[in-house]
Amino acid sequence: MKFTRSKVLTFFNNKGGVGKTTLSYNCSVYFANLGYKVCMIDLDPQCNLTRLAIGEENLENSIFANSSNTIFNVIEGIVAAKSDVDITIKPEKITKNERGLYILRGDQRLSNYDDLLSGYYAQAAGGNEAGYRQISAISRYIKQLGMDDLFDIFVIDTSPTLGSLNKIILLDTDYFVVPVNPDAFSLQGIENLGVKLEEWKKNWKNTGQALAGKMPSELVLKGEGLFMGYILSSYNVYAKKLIKNHNKWAQLIPDKVRVYLSERHSRNGLVVSSSVNALGNIQDYGLMPAKCQEESKALFELDPETIANNQVGTKENIEKSKVEFELLCNNILNILHKY
Repeated sequence: MKFTRSKVLTFFNNKGGVGKTTLSYNCSVYFANLGYKVCMIDLDPQCNLTRLAIGEENLENSIFANSSNTIFNVIEGIVAAKSDVDITIKPEKITKNERGLYILRGDQRLSNYDDLLSGYYAQAAGGNEAGYRQISAISRYIKQLGMDDLFDIFVIDTSPTLGSLNKIILLDTDYFVVPVNPDAFSLQGIENLGVKLEEWKKNWKNTGQALAGKMPSELVLKGEGLFMGYILSSYNVYAKKLIKNHNKWAQLIPDKVRVYLSERHSRNGLVVSSSVNALGNIQDYGLMPAKCQEESKALFELDPETIANNQVGTKENIEKSKVEFELLCNNILNILHKY
């Protein structure tokens, strides 16, 4: 392993349409290409990361088949109150490089688990062992899988909500990254997330953690997901500069991030670095993400000859995506190694 233990990195924004799934997948591919053993975990009931990773042709036999090994199958015993997490379920390898890229497939039935989690969380917040066991199910599976299969990095893709599933994931992840678009809605989303996550952390500290007593440590969420930084996503350029409207909003993002995310949810050197500059800037690549979905490839792996009509600028954009993801992923890896 490249770390003393597996690192868990969550991509999250309660605002949809910020490129979260595309970023999760492309970063995972990049990490794997560098020799890290990476496991993607699809926690969005829409299963978009699964669709992107395994391809459209495998969709019917994966997401919609109850016999598939999905994240829901891992926790099915917990949901049915019949057994604990099923650690025998393993993610599947989707690349052939030495250590590889893996995915634990998403499942539409995760929405059922999300519906139950508020009740489970209330039990845990009241000191009930069954509640602790139920809300820690996914976290315990990830930790055990990391030890058994020696994964370097787990990359979690989430749904764009402030629901109970995302609450427990953010309370126990090592780090979370927030993709943002240069628009007014993203600025409001940063504020909403920062305030809500602060509320969740305080509530958990004063209830579940305070009442844990002699509870086994693996059942108690850490309650301290750290904000690593933000990604400026889907920006448009003209003459190699952000277009005027996008530049206007982009200039406002660092201060909003500092107040609501960095100062409340980072620590040590990350308090300053997570807001001063974005971890990376990923432009709007037009039709390229759709081609990625069709071919199950990262943006920087596309062949310009396969793009419809070999559109003008496609080759240049693919080369630019390589540069952008190299900077973004190296920034993330530097933090994972440093903290």
